[in-house]
Amino acid sequence: MKWLADMHRASPDLASLRMGVKRLWCVFHPEAVHDLMVSHRADLRRWEPSLCIMRQWNGPSFMMKEGDAARRQRQVVRPHIQPPAAQEIQRIARHWSARLVPGQVVDLDLEMAAYSVTLAGHALFGVDLGPNAETIAKAVRILSRVALLETSTGLPLGHWFPSKMCPRKRWALRVMRSQIERVVKESARPVVMHRDDLATLLMASHQATGATLSWAQLLLARHPEVLAALRKELATIDWSGVTQLQDLRRAPLLRAVIQETLRLYPPAYALVPRQLSRAMTVAGTSFARGDIVMISSWITHRDARWFPEPDAFRPERFMQAATWPQGAYFPFGVGDRACPGTGMAMMDLAVSLAYWVEHWDMTILGPVTPQGWFSLRPRNARVRFEPRMRADCEPNETPRQ
Repeated sequence: MKWLADMHRASPDLASLRMGVKRLWCVFHPEAVHDLMVSHRADLRRWEPSLCIMRQWNGPSFMMKEGDAARRQRQVVRPHIQPPAAQEIQRIARHWSARLVPGQVVDLDLEMAAYSVTLAGHALFGVDLGPNAETIAKAVRILSRVALLETSTGLPLGHWFPSKMCPRKRWALRVMRSQIERVVKESARPVVMHRDDLATLLMASHQATGATLSWAQLLLARHPEVLAALRKELATIDWSGVTQLQDLRRAPLLRAVIQETLRLYPPAYALVPRQLSRAMTVAGTSFARGDIVMISSWITHRDARWFPEPDAFRPERFMQAATWPQGAYFPFGVGDRACPGTGMAMMDLAVSLAYWVEHWDMTILGPVTPQGWFSLRPRNARVRFEPRMRADCEPNETPRQ
């Protein structure tokens, strides 16, 4: 991420460099981001070397398709990734948090990743993944590291590029395939999606929901005044009436905390590079056929022109009318390739974060820094959870059956 930040400082709107006979453009300005990804979407294709690497674990899933094929497959997937009711998410959160030993030091990133995989297991298959959720989370964490290494070098790890990560990569791929087969067999409902689509959705839940829950709790722990205000708001919410995403309008600060977390720490901090199929002019700049375009939400989200005090955690900016232009905020992607599970992710994030902050106090045990693997994750997020006593409920009540 540092090289992107350096290029942005040198050239805040657009920067370019030569890659052999081709030119790589880093596009930072919102107008150019929107024009390229929305107005000119038909003239962009994801860069094939990146897709070759991603196909190793995504297979022929909807994420790998382009054009009409992508739209058709997304239509098949979308009905199966609808937001669950809040009470179901809370039930899973109660069951999961009952595992926690008060005062025990845990890896927050791994804890929230495994929890988010558990949520996805219930949503996609109607099954409890149990201890397998943590195994899947560890496998996806390894694949995320491998993806960064492979995309940086342009070479898949293996025979031609040996590395100490090779055995871990093989283990992670075996885990993903075997676990998908297992849960399909145990599924409480008919499974109509392709195995590769299911694997992609499980990994996406790990990357987006898990990472964002971790970052949100870390930010709230560092800003006790926001945490206190959020808990005050949550005390007024009747979760039994929250059955769809629109119902969360009654919790504006909760939504704002999540949106601000996604601004500061977008899960996909850089979109898959695109290659232009024809020459074009965008935002006054001429692009040649074959040029490669890279877009980074991490950089654009932290531009002071669109977000004053860009590195500060200020949820209130999302409780007012948006002052930033189109293309300045895109935590789940932009255009027709934006994440199809955004609604499900937002519901999972809102209800889960509400449960964790209402029932648990969290202490950070050391410095935490962003880690730019395939997704943006917290490094060294060692924390301690203690039950938060409330007058209206027990912190670790047994989940209702």
